[in-house]
Amino acid sequence: MTHEPTVLIVDDNEDLLETFAMILKRRGFCVETAKNGASAVDKFKEHDFDVTLMDIVMPEMNGVEAFRKMREMHPGASIILMTAYSEEELIQTARDEGAQHVIHKPIRIDRLIELIKEAAASQPILIVDDDADICQTLTRALQLQGYQVLAAGSGEEALLIARGKACQMAFIDVKLPNIDGLETFLRLKEINPGIITIMMTGFRNEVKDALEKAQAASAITCLYKPFDPARAAELVKQIGKRPGAFREHR
Repeated sequence: MTHEPTVLIVDDNEDLLETFAMILKRRGFCVETAKNGASAVDKFKEHDFDVTLMDIVMPEMNGVEAFRKMREMHPGASIILMTAYSEEELIQTARDEGAQHVIHKPIRIDRLIELIKEAAASQPILIVDDDADICQTLTRALQLQGYQVLAAGSGEEALLIARGKACQMAFIDVKLPNIDGLETFLRLKEINPGIITIMMTGFRNEVKDALEKAQAASAITCLYKPFDPARAAELVKQIGKRPGAFREHR
């Protein structure tokens, strides 16, 4: 990033809120604050923050409820949740729904700043498939591994997302309505030449030519449906940001 992240801090403890805001501002961050979940959601509607740092246990609208509403507005939002309590059910709910980090108070400031910078710098994974069940299942598997995920049901939607937010990697179904998977891949590369792409298909022979063209354009591999979403998540770990050979994964 070329600038320090914009951060929204949300906590009903005003002393802690002011302390965090003061420290982060002194470190060069652009900071906004909110004293409760509802106010945080309202501010989130108005501004696309790089990172939101939010307490879980708050009156009226807790941090998990606010987190949910924020993710509905911006599925790839970077949100760090924090708590001073052992609210295991809320904490597990947050993790299940894709919270990037859940940290416990008291928090070391140097570690907090490190997490904020990591969250702001991370780029989401884009899933492009007109099968909503596959999008949902694969999204879930990747989120459980801590990845930010954005999903698109068409090539047009994928391009719209990519123009608004850089994506480090994309899973693209070969057969898509209107703009097919190959064309979607090539257009995504025009937007972000460094994007790492994994093609997906349930039609091995029918799309052979498209897969060969995708390989020539530097697609990493192809996953043949049905595949285990957990294996896809493991593949992401293995690939990281280093392009490798185009391989079959059954």
